[in-house]
Amino acid sequence: MLKLQTLIVAAAIAFSAPAFAQTRPAVNAPPIVDGAALVGAPPALESARNAADRLAMHPTVSPERLAQARADIPWSPWVAMHPVFGDDFTEAHLPRTARVFADVLNGLSPPIGAAKDAYGRRRPFLDNPGVVQCDAPDERLAASGSFPSGHSAGGWAWALVMAELVPSRADAILQRGRDYGDSRVICGYHFPSDIESGRLLASGVIARLHADPAFRRDLDAARRELARAYPN
Repeated sequence: MLKLQTLIVAAAIAFSAPAFAQTRPAVNAPPIVDGAALVGAPPALESARNAADRLAMHPTVSPERLAQARADIPWSPWVAMHPVFGDDFTEAHLPRTARVFADVLNGLSPPIGAAKDAYGRRRPFLDNPGVVQCDAPDERLAASGSFPSGHSAGGWAWALVMAELVPSRADAILQRGRDYGDSRVICGYHFPSDIESGRLLASGVIARLHADPAFRRDLDAARRELARAYPN
């Protein structure tokens, strides 16, 4: 039987990123990594780490950084990497790259949902609504577990792949992947440890995907496509 959080993850992907929805996975795909085991449990309620998580909420940032955090709300590789690659970085322009993103999505979604199911961590705004600095959270977001962060996992997974495919822009790509996850803390939707666990899960999924010959073929096709689109 499908777990609630897995369904919520898939629904969130379809709802927040319509341009990417056609490549979303079947929600009953088996996980390629054990997400819950990989990330481990979130900080215990009485732990120093949990206290640090709560103190880190509602960070003071520049108006420009807050605007970027708001722009980062959609869960989409095209949104995440747009600041690095510009307006032509779209699914329509880059169908081979879109295929790689679909592979990544298929790898990420089940273990994210499984880990959220396993731990059921409450979102920071449920106990402290004052931490929210972006759009007011809806019921779907409130119902989805906080740990690990799917946005952070997605942003870091896409960054790892794009840094491999376009190494001349690797530094900017990786920084962008980091910032995309950090935006969730700025918005008040996740704790810092949620972000870190998302990156850990992403690293495991990308490593596992590289063992798949079909994924490597998709990478090769995307590499050629991106070399034509971004020769420098």
